[in-house]
Amino acid sequence: MDKEKLVKGFVFISVATLIILIDATLLHIGFNNINHGSYTIFILAIIILPFIFYFAFKGIKNILDSIFEK
Repeated sequence: MDKEKLVKGFVFISVATLIILIDATLLHIGFNNINHGSYTIFILAIIILPFIFYFAFKGIKNILDSIFEK
């Protein structure tokens, strides 16, 4: 088991978790601001969404590679 790769995978998962929390907050604020005619925060939250999937995928891939010694 490659411990460096395992730690790197958990770092990616941690970043994905932080982005999920931040993006959920931004989406909540953005949906509330749509009623007032402001779409800026909502659009920002939508732009951030693909980064969640990227970091989660990289994290899971690194963890699995470190366990199964690719």
